[in-house]
Amino acid sequence: MKKYLYLLLVAGVLFTSCGKKQEDKPEEKIAKNVIVAKVENDNIADSYTSDATIVPEGKVDHSLDGTGTVEKIYKKNGENVKKGDIVVKLTDSKTRADYLSAKAAYDSGKYTLESTKNNYDKYKKLYKDQLVSELEFLDYRNRYTDALGNFESKKANYIDAKKQYDKLTRRAEISGVVGNLYLKEGNEVKAKENLFTVVNEKNMEATMDFPGKWFSKAKIGEEVFVTVPDLGNKVYKGYIKEINPVANPETKKFPIKIEIPNVDGAIKDGMYAKVVIPAGERKALVVPQQSVFIRDLLSYIYIIDNGVAKRIQVTTGAVEEPVVEVQSKDLKPGDEVVTDGLFGLEDGDHVNIVK
Repeated sequence: MKKYLYLLLVAGVLFTSCGKKQEDKPEEKIAKNVIVAKVENDNIADSYTSDATIVPEGKVDHSLDGTGTVEKIYKKNGENVKKGDIVVKLTDSKTRADYLSAKAAYDSGKYTLESTKNNYDKYKKLYKDQLVSELEFLDYRNRYTDALGNFESKKANYIDAKKQYDKLTRRAEISGVVGNLYLKEGNEVKAKENLFTVVNEKNMEATMDFPGKWFSKAKIGEEVFVTVPDLGNKVYKGYIKEINPVANPETKKFPIKIEIPNVDGAIKDGMYAKVVIPAGERKALVVPQQSVFIRDLLSYIYIIDNGVAKRIQVTTGAVEEPVVEVQSKDLKPGDEVVTDGLFGLEDGDHVNIVK
């Protein structure tokens, strides 16, 4: 029995010893396959992107200074018009009466002016020939001067009254497309109420604020790129039309007006757009876009250091597909950056570079 217990004890010691040797053996790390590219110091185009709202280059709201009643509507929304085409005709008894009264006063003043001028010219000649006294000459000159002043006043009133009366036949002030026309015949219209709008959609505009550090690089006529999300992110070419040298007091940036030829007529008033303005070229460290990943709202890349993946935080900059600018004090040209095999890769992992 003692011999049996002794054998069990020896066997246990041997088993424990073997177990410890197996536990102490380090676990082999499996290298993960990755594809890499080199960090390059390359030329990259700077650009500035800003949101903007597109508006027509030509847009006119049509209203009355006074009141009126819609008599007839000649056009409808979406219809093309030429400058001078009648869109809406209105009536207003007071406007018509004011016009007729002003016209009568104008005609009367004109007749009086012509009569007094004839007498003035006549007595001016007689006075020059010393056939009438100075007192008589001055009397007719004063009559003419009074008549001239009176006529100019009546003329101004007539021009204003005629303008208001003519506006009752509301014509398009520019060529374009009719919009905002919601009137019906018989409607009463208030002073300054918008009757309709005409927009010229051949050329559109967008205004954006441009940073001062690149102000000198913006040039009149320079090509820009306008992306319109409402049109399936279609990209239009535009041009810098106007550069304001006075900064916006709120944004501290400089307003730049962009002209966008609306070749296909698809862009409409009020559409949202992203405008990209080129701002020259410079040298920068660039990597393939797919090598950059986001974690906790920060940008990172993996570089390979002696067969080990090393995670580096970077600041991204200008994008020029398929590469993106990256900035980091731990990065230099020639470093190998992981482009494929990022999924599941962690800082310190051993890697196998697939050629």
